[in-house]
Amino acid sequence: MPDITQLTILAGLALAIGFVGGMTGLVLGVLRFPLILSTEISASMAAGTNIGVSTLGACTAAVRHLRQNNIHRRMFIIMASTGATGAFLGSLVTSFVSITLLLIAISIIISYEAFSLIRGSRRESVDVIKNNQKNHISLEAVIGFAIGFLGGLVGLVLGSIRLPAMISVLGMEPRVAVGTNLAASSIMGAAGLIGHLLYGQVDLLILAAMGPAAMAGAFTGARYTNRFGARTLKLLIGLVLIPVAIAMFMKAISAVNA
Repeated sequence: MPDITQLTILAGLALAIGFVGGMTGLVLGVLRFPLILSTEISASMAAGTNIGVSTLGACTAAVRHLRQNNIHRRMFIIMASTGATGAFLGSLVTSFVSITLLLIAISIIISYEAFSLIRGSRRESVDVIKNNQKNHISLEAVIGFAIGFLGGLVGLVLGSIRLPAMISVLGMEPRVAVGTNLAASSIMGAAGLIGHLLYGQVDLLILAAMGPAAMAGAFTGARYTNRFGARTLKLLIGLVLIPVAIAMFMKAISAVNA
């Protein structure tokens, strides 16, 4: 059981990670997971606790982004529903695939998307959502399901892939992609949290310490999203994705050694 000093440190880190996540639209659970695991609880318990903290932070930030008109409602519904379906199906076939290879592939994808966003931040204009609603709805559904399925395989929400796809593939304005991604992540995270709670895989003490801190950080961070121009926001998201990609690669190495 973590002592008061550990809980205080975890709360402080949750506040900082939540702030960055709320501002850039990323849940950042892959950065938080090793911190929780360092308290010497089991990996399954750490995973459940982590997704609980992520969900609380994402929900709070999503509320703020909703107030700031940063959520595309139709895309949120499509991404959340197809993503949840994909995640459920992906979780059923986890035992048939190499998690290590998937994590390496994900880290490569995130690295590429980080580079693309950083490079794209130099452009003068930002693409907007196209007028062909039928084609976009189909593409949104495919992206949502595919990322959800991949996330179900490795046990992650994978907002770090969904967010860049919204910006680069669907041509969303970055601030709207930020809010929409957090809203979708909150729904998928809540579904995962329920499962972990049913199996008793959540450390309530750590959740009580990190959850409110993550909520405060995410809500505060979300206030700053609209203060950045589209180019600056794309640059910030790209820079934050770099440590996410590194953490994902380290997680793959840990899976090999496990």
